[in-house]
Amino acid sequence: MRSDMEQQLSLIAMGKAPQRDVLEYFLDMFERKFAYFVKNIDAMDELFEATFSALAATGRPLSKCGKCKRYMKYIALKPNRLHCATCDETYSLPLNGNIKLYRELRCPLDDFELVLYSTGSKGTGYPICPYCYNHPPFEDIKKGMGCNHCLHPTCPHSMVTNAVGPCPESERETDPCQGRLVLDATSAPRWKLSCNECNIVTTFVDTIKHVSIVDELCEDCGGVILKAEFRENQNKPPVTGCIMCDDEMEALLQTRFARKSVRARRGKGKKGGRRRKGKFADPKMRKLYADMR
Repeated sequence: MRSDMEQQLSLIAMGKAPQRDVLEYFLDMFERKFAYFVKNIDAMDELFEATFSALAATGRPLSKCGKCKRYMKYIALKPNRLHCATCDETYSLPLNGNIKLYRELRCPLDDFELVLYSTGSKGTGYPICPYCYNHPPFEDIKKGMGCNHCLHPTCPHSMVTNAVGPCPESERETDPCQGRLVLDATSAPRWKLSCNECNIVTTFVDTIKHVSIVDELCEDCGGVILKAEFRENQNKPPVTGCIMCDDEMEALLQTRFARKSVRARRGKGKKGGRRRKGKFADPKMRKLYADMR
């Protein structure tokens, strides 16, 4: 067909064939071929069904759709995704990691069940709402939003709730990281702080049972105050403080890094940084929260 069309175009260029007649001839040909293909479309399914399965017939049930409340199937083949056969909709998921259901928890915005994305024991992890990941609910947020980027002011999984402060790599003179250091609650029992933009990961020592954010701010650096509770066999009281200023809290961290050591940027600090009441230390986080309000 292409060869025939090129020959006819050459005849038009040489003035041996009228352009309108050639155009009408090929439009008629393509219209008849399209009608034939639509009429015999079932033959294509029969031709390929020996090799390919229908999308609805693949994968395994994983999480519930927020629209129809039925289970969506997780398709692990790249590109990995979730497919709702009832709604006939497909939701992309991040690559190069593990996907599993996150404790049957739901997104407060759309009622989709959250899934957990992780890159291994030494990597990062965060919950994902399948719908928000594909259709970000906030302005200026690109497609691919995990809960560690979410601006929801009260959701227990959002960045607003779990952000500790700016990424340590934000202090670089060239190409500073614009991410936020977020408490990774999905990492329990090995609690982590991880950047939501780069691969900075800071892990708490294995004697820590639980880590939570306290509604107080450090007066020395404005950082968020954390509370770390030891395992029962340690017989130690909880440690409360700022990871930037409190030596006792910093000693509970095992720093992993991408380019430079996180701890080297902090300095020794001083024990027992002063505290004041407040929700967010980071000015950017305060602005985001104020905008949401």
